Amino acid sequence: MSDTYEPSRDPKSAPTYRVLKAVVIGLGVLIVLALGALVVGIAKKMSGPAAAPVAAADLPVVAMLPPDTRILSMQASGDRLALLVHTGAGDEVDIVDLRSGKLVAQIKSPPASR
Repeated sequence: MSDTYEPSRDPKSAPTYRVLKAVVIGLGVLIVLALGALVVGIAKKMSGPAAAPVAAADLPVVAMLPPDTRILSMQASGDRLALLVHTGAGDEVDIVDLRSGKLVAQIKSPPASR
């Protein structure tokens, strides 16, 4: 009867053992790198600027015109709205930001002499 076990042969010197050992070390390094990236991502997320609680586009914008004012025309371009307005003091062009509802620019003409 022959034994298949060879006591003189060290299993740690087998090529498959070395390959498996390299794979385990490589996977361990990848796990450590992934954990580090996760920690860095969480740290960046926590230290970044706070997110706006409500988007400005979700809020309604209410604008009141003086009693003697009329809107003659309006034109939208991108996120801006240009209004041609006639007031008691003369005509003017008002440019409004559509996202915030704030007046961006105002161009006034002198009142007409009578």
